[in-house]
Amino acid sequence: MKKKLTWLLLVGVAGYWILRRLGTRGGASDEEVHASLPGDDVIPHPMVETTHAIRIEAPPSVVWKWLMQAGYRGSGRAGWYSDPWLLKLTEGIYLRLTVPARLRAEHPRIGSADELLPEFQYSEVGDIVPDGPPGTVYFVVKAVEPERAWVLYSDTHIKYLSPIFLHGTDWEARGEFTWVFVLNPANGSGTRLILRTRARYGPPLFRRLFMPLFYIGEAIIPRLILRGIKKRAETMPATMEIAPESGRVT
Repeated sequence: MKKKLTWLLLVGVAGYWILRRLGTRGGASDEEVHASLPGDDVIPHPMVETTHAIRIEAPPSVVWKWLMQAGYRGSGRAGWYSDPWLLKLTEGIYLRLTVPARLRAEHPRIGSADELLPEFQYSEVGDIVPDGPPGTVYFVVKAVEPERAWVLYSDTHIKYLSPIFLHGTDWEARGEFTWVFVLNPANGSGTRLILRTRARYGPPLFRRLFMPLFYIGEAIIPRLILRGIKKRAETMPATMEIAPESGRVT
């Protein structure tokens, strides 16, 4: 019996270590993981930080176009380029448990855009980037360095990690986090696209219970976002440009 308990403990510890590793970093080099990035100062002392990265065979100017239009699909933006199965899971199950029915979209748009959206090609500090139906979650743009860095901040998302019956109670989740997208030129005409998450949240009991779920989410969602951008940036003709005067794609 003791041997079985020992093995279960070892398996549990090893499994959690692997999960933490996958959630904390994916595709990022040691240099990228430990680097100071634009936007780190928005949450200077996070409880948790993750860094994911991918190489894209397209220049930063192209990758930037796809990044700029990201956001809640129901608001007309391009979505976050993740796989349809995740969007269906989110809309079909998760949001039903965490978002009151009156705030959920009646007919959510599943699937991200496969084309450039001229009306969403520019961003400045203070802009709101919707990430859910009106009255729910959104990001505030904290910094923009064209073709280099886009810093998004939210103090609205973490509430909706709590089931609906905890909303408005002392047990409701609360906190803040940032998504920082950084584009670094790679050898040749490529781009290293980095996505860093920094977060602070509570209450303490929620923090302890939620950490495994956080690492599961971080092991999946950033990878899907980065791969979705990579797919689109690599297949878009390099000659496709957005005319600033007219806002048209040419």
